[in-house]
Amino acid sequence: MEASLPLFEDLELGSNVTIADYGCSQGASSATAMQKLVARLPTGSSATLIFNDLPSNDFNSLIKLLPKISSPDPTTTIYPSIAPNSFYNPVVPASTVDIAFALSSVHWLRQMPQPKPPTESIEEYLSKRAARNAEASHRDLVYFLTLRSREVKSGGNLILAAPSPTADDNDGRISGNEKLRLAVFTAIELLIKNGKLPVNAMDRIYPPSYVHTEETMQAAISETNGAWIIEKVYSRVIHHPAYHSMIESQKRAKNEDTKVVAAKEYANIAVDWILAVFGPFMKGWWIEQDVEESYCEQVFQECSRLAKEEFWKNGGTRCPIAQDFVFVRMGRQ
Repeated sequence: MEASLPLFEDLELGSNVTIADYGCSQGASSATAMQKLVARLPTGSSATLIFNDLPSNDFNSLIKLLPKISSPDPTTTIYPSIAPNSFYNPVVPASTVDIAFALSSVHWLRQMPQPKPPTESIEEYLSKRAARNAEASHRDLVYFLTLRSREVKSGGNLILAAPSPTADDNDGRISGNEKLRLAVFTAIELLIKNGKLPVNAMDRIYPPSYVHTEETMQAAISETNGAWIIEKVYSRVIHHPAYHSMIESQKRAKNEDTKVVAAKEYANIAVDWILAVFGPFMKGWWIEQDVEESYCEQVFQECSRLAKEEFWKNGGTRCPIAQDFVFVRMGRQ
């Protein structure tokens, strides 16, 4: 999450520092942020690095990245640790963290929303989703901030990066994002039509999340009894690099066939990207609806193949896919 790195640049670092990532996932963004901080530590420092995520997280990928987090100063000592727990619980002892961050994680809700009502189409359900989740999201964010206020020392910092609503469609990203989601939904509907999935297979596949704005962030912070003060806030659009790679490949292409290959490669990457998020919820819901686990993986792969074909057919490869983000740095009072 390179767009968040300016928030780390002027943080004050002591010689004995504890840094915590709440929602580290597989570690790529986490390791980058940790490295940026560790590289600035004073001579003879020690740093405790805490990587938190759910017990179901793939910590193996993260562990492989840990040796790459190092200081240019040989007198610096680093102590990495893993904290498998929901960040909607206490994660570390009170007043032990100097710098905390959560990059693309606080949009996850504590509880699954209600499934799609049988009287609503998928389009109606999605159009009402933000309004239905707004109250729960606000409550969850206030609770998250309250927990972290107990764990971060006075004078410490908390940095958040969260998906936000799309501000404009100047670059066509709204169309790209919608065509990508539509490709997945069309694939599922086809599998339902062919009897490979139950008729309610789409009712609860959407991730339990909510996109934040600067205003929703500020509203939650204002309810933490003065624990946090906003130091910096800004918004950015994060484009998936595969679109620009496709454009560059097509510029170099000597014939139309090569351009088509580049576009289909973009379609494959785009669908894999969205299914990396949707996949666990899709398969979890299908298994809950009595789809056998071994068959579930098989039909999921078929869904992926169909969605890639549909994204190519519906013109999705002519548009970028992107996510708007809001970035906030807070100081602990």
